[in-house]
Amino acid sequence: MLVVISFRGAAHFVAPRCAATDAARLGTSAPRQRWPVMTDPELRAQSFEIAWKYLDQSGLLTGERQDSARFILNRIDRLMLRGERRRLLLSNAAIDAYRLRPVLVTLDA
Repeated sequence: MLVVISFRGAAHFVAPRCAATDAARLGTSAPRQRWPVMTDPELRAQSFEIAWKYLDQSGLLTGERQDSARFILNRIDRLMLRGERRRLLLSNAAIDAYRLRPVLVTLDA
């Protein structure tokens, strides 16, 4: 069976189209980004601030504040290393982890 492909149709098989070549063809310097860019330190700081304010205002912050801050930041960092970039998910996960963390209780004898 003989298949005839026009030159125009064959071009799609030879060079697949991509956003970068389309942008160059249209005269645009770079393809439009879908989401605004947020740097990791900004995302980390905003997520921490949300979690800290909630825990502080609800009275759930107990013990040494530096240890609490380290715990919250550690949880946020671990999720960011997995690729999570949603600010509220990061802060809510840190809040939940802080609420469920094991706490040492000393018994007075």
